[in-house]
Amino acid sequence: MASAGIRKTSTGRYKVWWRLDDGTQGAKTFDTRGLARDFKNELLAQVAADSWTDPRRGRILFDEWANHWWQLWASSPRRSPKGMETTESHLRCHLRPYFGRRQLRQITPSIVLRWQNDLEGKLSHSGVMACRSILLRILEAARRERLLPTNPVRDVEAPRPRINPDRIFGHERRRTFTPEEFGRFLAVCRPFYRDHFLTQVGTGLRSGELLGLRRRRVFPELRRIEVIEVRYEAGRFGRGFKAEPKSPASVRVVPMCEQVRQAIGRQLPAGARPDDLVFPGPGGSNGIPRGARTPLSTHNLRRVYQAAVAAAGEDLAHLDLHGPHDLRHTFATWLEDAGLPSRVIDELMGHTSGRRHGDTSGSPMGRVYRETTPTMLARVTAALDERIGRAMVVAGNLPRDAEGWTGTQAG
Repeated sequence: MASAGIRKTSTGRYKVWWRLDDGTQGAKTFDTRGLARDFKNELLAQVAADSWTDPRRGRILFDEWANHWWQLWASSPRRSPKGMETTESHLRCHLRPYFGRRQLRQITPSIVLRWQNDLEGKLSHSGVMACRSILLRILEAARRERLLPTNPVRDVEAPRPRINPDRIFGHERRRTFTPEEFGRFLAVCRPFYRDHFLTQVGTGLRSGELLGLRRRRVFPELRRIEVIEVRYEAGRFGRGFKAEPKSPASVRVVPMCEQVRQAIGRQLPAGARPDDLVFPGPGGSNGIPRGARTPLSTHNLRRVYQAAVAAAGEDLAHLDLHGPHDLRHTFATWLEDAGLPSRVIDELMGHTSGRRHGDTSGSPMGRVYRETTPTMLARVTAALDERIGRAMVVAGNLPRDAEGWTGTQAG
């Protein structure tokens, strides 16, 4: 049976000793009898509740435990390479420099709070929250292994997002296109990539989803696209294609409006094989013949997009454009402007409705009984065709050939 006691040392301090049922034993010294008595009582209560953590086990350095955690976490075969790249970067740049040489037991809520406050001066709110999440998971694993009695991150309030006066007062620059602005973008975009961007604004696909789309997932006769495979680039963690995205909500069906159907028809050669990429790169570099249907990286798609924005000059200078993801913002905004329910927009974009920003579309049970009907999808495609059509009118000076307004020429 577990036992513990207190004895006064020759220096006038008080030592608590213990022997546990598993054979472990130890001691800890306190300045006063009251502190020693409180520790002893808490120790015996935790032993009785099977929640006792030997404080000596927390002597392991954060760096050592983080290495152990990383090996277990990264070994999952379903782990996203891009997620691994981001997590490794945050751990290396923002966690190890601060906590690396500290023992786990020395990481207290006050130390976590100082670290969090320091990060807020360096990173965006989303960056701070990502780093906090990693620290929470690392220390939670330590708690489960009985290296820590509690997780100190749970005792520190998460930071609140900064107030953005420009957003509140409506002065923030838009990150979305009007149809006319998108037309001006298409007019200066390299011809080879116009169908890429037209399809992205007409489907709301992420860049990785667009560049991972294969012929077998496109059904022109049914006016639908199945979204599942993803193109990724993850630095030293490699590049390639994932068979599925990290979120089940991202596996979805997206309706194909007429403008997108025509764009995909221009990109797919006759007799395309099921595994052929719908939106490849142009070839013509690194020994690859021009016109070869090679995989296109998300980095190069972003580079072409930014070059087109720069070429548009003053026509788009009033917008806050970042990259091809702007077209996904535009897709959602156009559907919202057309009066489509937020639940339908979330579904088409691969979001889990209401999880992050609150759900105003009714109760969870109510959502079970509501379906996205063919009539609703027809409203989606009609809204997109109308807006893309207006963009095409503005971009009416685009070069044409026998195959259509973009052809298959490399830009």
